[in-house]
Amino acid sequence: MDEEGGGGSLPLGAQQQTSNDTEEEEHFQQVCKAYQQYATFHQTKQQGITRRICQLINKSRQQQEDISNNTTSPPNNEDIQQQKQPTIESILPPSLHPQSSTKQQYIKQYNESTIRNQYYLDCILKYSNVATSQDVLRQRKQASTAIDWTTEDQISKIDSVLKSVVRDWSLDGKEERSVVYDRIIDALVRYMPLGRGGGGATERSCCNDDKCTSNNMTDESYNNNRKTSSPRVAVPGSGLGRLAWEIYSRGYSVQGSDFSLHMLLASDFMLNGCGIPPPPEGEEVEGERQSFKQFGICPWIGETKNVMSFEERLRTVVVPDVDPTSLLVTEEEDGRESEFTMLAGEFLHLYSHFLPENQSKANDEQHPKAQQKFHAIACSFFLDTAPSLPHYLLTIYHMLEADGLLINFGPLMYHWSGHGSLLPGDTDVSQPNGGGSSAYQRRNKHLDDRYLTSIDYTWEEVRYMILQCGFEIVEEETYIPAKYTSDNKSMMKVMYDCVFMVARKKSTASAE
Repeated sequence: MDEEGGGGSLPLGAQQQTSNDTEEEEHFQQVCKAYQQYATFHQTKQQGITRRICQLINKSRQQQEDISNNTTSPPNNEDIQQQKQPTIESILPPSLHPQSSTKQQYIKQYNESTIRNQYYLDCILKYSNVATSQDVLRQRKQASTAIDWTTEDQISKIDSVLKSVVRDWSLDGKEERSVVYDRIIDALVRYMPLGRGGGGATERSCCNDDKCTSNNMTDESYNNNRKTSSPRVAVPGSGLGRLAWEIYSRGYSVQGSDFSLHMLLASDFMLNGCGIPPPPEGEEVEGERQSFKQFGICPWIGETKNVMSFEERLRTVVVPDVDPTSLLVTEEEDGRESEFTMLAGEFLHLYSHFLPENQSKANDEQHPKAQQKFHAIACSFFLDTAPSLPHYLLTIYHMLEADGLLINFGPLMYHWSGHGSLLPGDTDVSQPNGGGSSAYQRRNKHLDDRYLTSIDYTWEEVRYMILQCGFEIVEEETYIPAKYTSDNKSMMKVMYDCVFMVARKKSTASAE
């Protein structure tokens, strides 16, 4: 599966290393640093908790000593009884006492879990031709240089990567992703089947819907169709790539994309780096040979709230649940002309060349596929990531062929919301050239500009804009309960009531 954006089929890390963009290279190094320092960061945070417990115990002891020292008369029965009263130290469970064997065992288990996660992250780095945590440790010992530590925000993004890996590539995440992915794929197959036509004795059905136009395909028409060019489907905000992979497995040409380099490094590894090459010809293999790499990761070790037990924080999840590289062999065997590519970058930066104002001869030379539009765009928890939703909707419209499909599932948890609001006392932010000295500008100068331009829209408003772009809504369902990277063992569950919608781009004739 190809990674596009400058390096062809090279691992994403190798592509970044050949980039001439200084800012992009610095960002890549920051992301790699977070990958490399993950275990150290979490172990240090756990040490901080132990330190707080020690402070709590010591303060309690000091208070008890002060009480004893202030008592000058010989202890009576009431004093003795008072001393037997519960104290902070006496009520703490053994798992929190710094010197207890239980506490030491918990620390050992916790450190092993962080190391397990670090091993998986190091495999991602190694596949991307980047120094692993162990490489950095050896280099540090040799050079004796000061350590440039990552930030807590960066580590939280790595925690999100691990949770997303579980959602997309484990049996534990199957139920959660099925609610979303199955609806999207079913709609794609029903409204844009791979082949049309009939006749013959053998029938094929792609779904249980009697209205599905791809039902009743013969073996011959089915096989001929798979050897022709497949409909092109874009999956923006593809994250760890499972939805894009599943659509590709149905025979469609797919182009996934994502803005987060933290996610892209992991998805590159999952999609391309988990296969195990077959043994050399003639070499005997003892026992059953594993066909792909699997890892045990602990995605919940960073969670300290709403946890039922320490063991549940450390539980291990096996990823991936399938061989992501298996489709490469399938493609060669069945001769289909579908392709699977992934792009790294912000949505508008990647696809704004489809907009009419950006169509030019020079632009087409830079983007050889500028005229090769998509037949469908599958959005899973994506539209609300837009800093400017109208720009996203217009771009999606121009990315699609006439009669192309926009398939959307998700909530409206706007990513660029909640900061930069205009408050009483702020001066007029629209003052030309004078806004820099306003209270509003001074208070929000540290924020990303996208926080200052984003608008939160209701679904009714989003729906209106979709229709005004030139779509017709052919299917719509609201209040569908769905979770996102949720811990099923947690005492708190976040449930979204999502919208599922299929919209078709009107042809020029029907639009008129």
